[in-house]
Amino acid sequence: MEPFIVDSCKLLGIPEPSLNGALVLVRNVSAYNSVYVAAVTEASGGVAVNNLRSLILGHDKILSYAMLAKAGIRIPRTMIALDGASLGDAMSKLEYPYIDKPPVGSWGRLVSLVKNPQVAEQVFNHRRLMGAPQLRVHVIQKPARLGQDIRCLVVGESIAACMKRIGPEGDWRSNAALGGSTRPYKPEGEVEELSIKAAETIGAVIAGVDIVYDDEGYYVNEVNVVPEFKALVKTTGVNIARIIVDHIVREVRS
Repeated sequence: MEPFIVDSCKLLGIPEPSLNGALVLVRNVSAYNSVYVAAVTEASGGVAVNNLRSLILGHDKILSYAMLAKAGIRIPRTMIALDGASLGDAMSKLEYPYIDKPPVGSWGRLVSLVKNPQVAEQVFNHRRLMGAPQLRVHVIQKPARLGQDIRCLVVGESIAACMKRIGPEGDWRSNAALGGSTRPYKPEGEVEELSIKAAETIGAVIAGVDIVYDDEGYYVNEVNVVPEFKALVKTTGVNIARIIVDHIVREVRS
C-alpha cells in the first residue's frame, strides 16, 4: 500500500473524509501498525480489511478468548494472571505441564511450556522485567496435544486452505516459522465449523485460525487477523492471494 497522509481535521471528519470508500487491505506485520492503518482508513472514509475492531480483538489473546468463549466456541482451559499473586493462584489450579504466554505476540515468541515450579519461577522473573505491561500478563492454559495443530485460512464465510503443522523434533511448538513440517489437511465437520465461526465472532474477513485438539475434541487456540500464508501456499498449492483479492472485489462490487 502506498503511504498516505491524513491531517488532524480529516481525522476528525472535517472536511469530508479523503478516502471516499476506498478499500485498504491491511497487511502490516506489526500488530500496532495494522491497528493504526485500519483506524486512519476508517476515520478517513475508507474500508479496512480486516476492520479496526477485529484487529484490536485478534491481536490480543485475552480479548479474543473472551469473545470466543462468550460465543460458545471451545477454547483451551484458560486462566489469566495479571500479577504475581494471581499467577500463584492460577498455578495451584493447573497440573504441570502448562502453557504460559503473554496476551500479545506471534511466531511462538515468549510462549513457554512450564514443567515444574522452578521453570514457573524463571518465566515469571523473566517476564516481570519486560517494559510493555502486556508482556507481564500471563495467559495460562492446559495444553492440548503438544507439537501439532491445524491452521485454516478463512476468507469470508469459507475456508481457502488448511494444513496440519507438526513441530520440529525436540520442540513442542508447531509453528512453521520455527522449522516445523506441514502437510495438507482437509477440514471437515467440527474443524470447518469452528474455523468459520471463530473468524466471524472476531469480525475478521480474513483469518488464520489455529485449532488444537486432544482426546476430548477440538479447540480454537488463536485467530490471526493479519495471517501469513506463505507456508500454507507452499503446502497446499492454493493461490490464497488470488482468493483474497477475488473475494474483496466481489464484496466491493456487490
